[in-house]
Amino acid sequence: MRGVPAAALAFSALLRACSGTAFTPSPEPHPPPADRVVLTGTDYEKLGARTAPAARATYQAEVRGYGVVLSAAPLAQADANIESAQASVGQSEAVLAHAQALFRTSSVSLEALQAAEKTATANEVQLALAERQEVALYGEAAPWQGPPRDETIVGKISSGGAVVVQATFPLDVHITAVSPRFTLTHLNEELTASSATTSTIWRAPADPTIPGQSFFALVEGSSLSQGERVLVHAPAGEPESGVLIPADAVVIAGPKAWCYVLEAPLTFRRVEVDINRPLNGGYFIPSGVRPGQAVLVKGTGLMLARELGGSAAGASY
Repeated sequence: MRGVPAAALAFSALLRACSGTAFTPSPEPHPPPADRVVLTGTDYEKLGARTAPAARATYQAEVRGYGVVLSAAPLAQADANIESAQASVGQSEAVLAHAQALFRTSSVSLEALQAAEKTATANEVQLALAERQEVALYGEAAPWQGPPRDETIVGKISSGGAVVVQATFPLDVHITAVSPRFTLTHLNEELTASSATTSTIWRAPADPTIPGQSFFALVEGSSLSQGERVLVHAPAGEPESGVLIPADAVVIAGPKAWCYVLEAPLTFRRVEVDINRPLNGGYFIPSGVRPGQAVLVKGTGLMLARELGGSAAGASY
């Protein structure tokens, strides 16, 4: 090796050291997942973005039917018929008891006793007929029927302090048992604090104008008027726990709706929202967002347009 320059020897040693090692380039940064958007501070300001926390919420699926507020006049007439028949029965039973006592002492004839029995029987038949007529109108489980009969409820209905609503659910809605609660609203009115809610519900004869299951509901202290058509909301299934996504956070693009939740500083994740689960002030989702997690409520449409480019041109929010 005499005469070989030192620099050449050093270069040769370097080549031998590298000959058994593959070259590994520096890793490139991974792009964010398809459902995430990473912003810069400048981007955030340009979007005019603003967030709000998702609130904890409970949602219960419901079915909807239609109802009519019944007139109080038929009930008032049926109640009067029953009261009159009850009075006649009471009077005839007293006369019959007196006639039987006199007959045992031979103070009245057999004909007089039989006449008293006939009158008592006829009055009992009239009472049974009056009660069956009321059952035909209001079913067998009306809350005032008793026994004992509760005239205070009938009085509230007659005076306008309460109303009876006949609710019918269409054939494609199956209610296997009487719902524990009905919420009633005026037509074209959303569920609000002014809605009437009742738990006094019982089965009703079928409504000839609307095929389906029918129920009666007693509603007290409401703004419902006799003869009015109403919407009836009944809970179905078990309540679910989740969060409320504010309506301002939701953007619709094509057949789906979305919101953006803050995953990390300036990093947002797109989450699908089912707009068929509305709540007061927004929409319910059972998972994908934690209670208290920040949700984008301003700049959502621009965020979707930025993420998807021109394909979000038809977005609405």
